[in-house]
Amino acid sequence: MEMIAQARSFLYLSTFYIDWDKYGRECLDELLNAQRRGVSTYLVIDSFGQWLAGTLMSAAERANLRRQLDELKQAGGTVVMYTPENAIDRKVGCGQHIKIQLSERGEAIFGSSNITASSFEAWNEFSVALRGPIVRLLMRNFFDLLGATIPEHENQLNEEQACSENLAMDYWSYDPNQDPGRWGALSRQEINPLTQMLADKIRQAEHTVQLTSFYYKPTRLLTEAIAEAATRGVKVDVYHSHVSVLDSRLPWLAAATNYPSLAQQGVRIHENRHGEHSKIVLIDDRWVAFGSYNLEDAADNRFAEAMLVTRENSLLQTARTIFQGLASDPDNHIVSAEEVNQWPISQRVAIRLFRPIKQWF
Repeated sequence: MEMIAQARSFLYLSTFYIDWDKYGRECLDELLNAQRRGVSTYLVIDSFGQWLAGTLMSAAERANLRRQLDELKQAGGTVVMYTPENAIDRKVGCGQHIKIQLSERGEAIFGSSNITASSFEAWNEFSVALRGPIVRLLMRNFFDLLGATIPEHENQLNEEQACSENLAMDYWSYDPNQDPGRWGALSRQEINPLTQMLADKIRQAEHTVQLTSFYYKPTRLLTEAIAEAATRGVKVDVYHSHVSVLDSRLPWLAAATNYPSLAQQGVRIHENRHGEHSKIVLIDDRWVAFGSYNLEDAADNRFAEAMLVTRENSLLQTARTIFQGLASDPDNHIVSAEEVNQWPISQRVAIRLFRPIKQWF
């Protein structure tokens, strides 16, 4: 909110969805105030993500949200509902999942959270504030989502913001919807470079792989990389959400299809009872990636995603501290092999039936 309030030239914000709660209302009010005082505001929301969020809202809440977005547009703001061009991609829930906020002041926020009370009051999230050349990369990524370039804004970006520390990082982003082919996500063949990068790093692990994801239901390339690492003796810890976090049980069922094999491999599965929505991969305490990429099929072939990666000690220490906290968090329940073996027959059958379609949930 401080960044929006201080913006004087432009403000860019991308999100998966906005809730009609106190956080969504405050954000939209502040964007409207900015637009009215002459700031060019650009808001990118994912169509599919907003539809999903809308299923948990009342009809009145959805109407109020639409009214507020219309008011922002009438004031001159740009509101883009990101929608893939391919009709099949639209039907199967493809979209954009990158969360970026930046202004002409030269600072950006990048991470995992959406504009919702769940992100700010319930789920674990991880975002970073950035200054320096990386902000221009984020800006160009935002242009890709927006479908347009605003040259004068890029020229106005203040890159002279003082940085307390210069950190070497790489920025990886990929949008599979940009080259959908005839059948879109149903026949996508190109390997996602983000997925490939994460799989390669996991295969190179020597001692530990620690990762967080909203729900752990990765595409086959990552599943195989984790299995290969675990069978070599690499200690693997997966932190994701408990079944109680969402109103729907389906995402957990999709994740649970992996539980028997993970337990057999010795992978430790931690379920967080208040929700794990961060996306962090820490390997051997020497390499870390974080951003918007959940370990799931959707991140691989349906959503535009982005991650920052680094070997910088200060960020590695931050990640270590996070995982140490998760390991001792009483809200994290470890799912043992014994527990999996004692699942009732009805649950085993449901999971077995769900396995062929788990990639769509």
